[in-house]
Amino acid sequence: MTVQREVGFGLIGSGRIGRWHAKQITSLPGLKLVAIADNDKAAAERSSKAFQVPVAVDVADLLDREGLDVVLICTPPASHADLIEQAALSGKHILVEKPMALDLERVDNILETCKARKVILGVVHQQRAQSACKALRTLIADDNLGKILFAVATHAWYRTAEGVDKQDWRRSGPGSGLLYDQAIHAIDLLIWLLGDPIWVTGTAGNVLSDGPHEDTACALIGFAGGAMATLAASSVANRAHDDITIDVSGTRGGARLEVRDYDVAYLQRVDQSKQDARRAATLSAAEVEALIRHHGGIWRAGPKNLLWRMVGTIAGERGRYPFASPRAFLRRNVDRKAQAETREPQGHAAVLQDMAEAVRNNLRPIATGEDARKAIAVIDAIYRSSRDDGRPVSVATNAPR
Repeated sequence: MTVQREVGFGLIGSGRIGRWHAKQITSLPGLKLVAIADNDKAAAERSSKAFQVPVAVDVADLLDREGLDVVLICTPPASHADLIEQAALSGKHILVEKPMALDLERVDNILETCKARKVILGVVHQQRAQSACKALRTLIADDNLGKILFAVATHAWYRTAEGVDKQDWRRSGPGSGLLYDQAIHAIDLLIWLLGDPIWVTGTAGNVLSDGPHEDTACALIGFAGGAMATLAASSVANRAHDDITIDVSGTRGGARLEVRDYDVAYLQRVDQSKQDARRAATLSAAEVEALIRHHGGIWRAGPKNLLWRMVGTIAGERGRYPFASPRAFLRRNVDRKAQAETREPQGHAAVLQDMAEAVRNNLRPIATGEDARKAIAVIDAIYRSSRDDGRPVSVATNAPR
């Protein structure tokens, strides 16, 4: 058995997502949490106690810590760009929660700085790490669905006013709008599946909420290969399930992907036409399972453990946000158990492991800064099109080389 070099992570930001990353790091082999920095000293001390790691006085102190390889940035979006540049100038590799910046000029400055300092920049787009998402991408790349004609993406993720008010930056801060905060996940998946976006027509507006940023958006996106995709997203649409759904249709077949809780992905349906058949037929559940197992695991059948299966029966189907009720919380934990049994890592954990491997072997992370720029460019185009009464606009693709 090969012993891999331990990779040290320094966490900036110990809020909800920061603590979730810390939990993953401290449970994964070959990863070590070196220190935590946070402007909220009380929050930093709580996380320090929970994960048994020291608190850095400030970011500069964190960057000087021995054994630090990767700076993990989990602060509100408006602070990401400055922190990335500070970490890059110190020569540290960087993994940042999306979005890495809120305008393309800052994004391009970041990419230039990281390139000049020869540091790896990874962005947390955890859906790319899900086995169901990887299976769909391979189906498309290997021409199993023929030429992709169009995709339909919906992203309905309800946020209560009370939940928003608990975090100041979500109430009115830069980057708190639907597109940067939530729909960027669906946009990134569309780009990952369909290729480079080249034009957009769209609109974004504040339909119900009192904040300054959009809560609902719709767009039509054109891709270099000729495919088109529609995106409909909202943080105030009130549905039984909060999820991302992507339907892809091609000349030889199609597929439906669902992502729930941002880290539970299902390939719900795959249609394929055989060489001698004019119309596509739907693959059996066993065939879909086999596809996903080929890419790292499948756990939609539920846990093998009888007790956990009984808990799953009591919990029922996934419905409301997973922390909104005891049954929803049970449902989430049943999925976690099944996930662990198949050894498929949770999405954020897979991204962290991937980043560690990139640092050890000088590899590209699953979502590089250049990759993540494309979703930000689409969001920029949606805003520009919306301001111009929905007229088509080009996607800014001139990233630094």
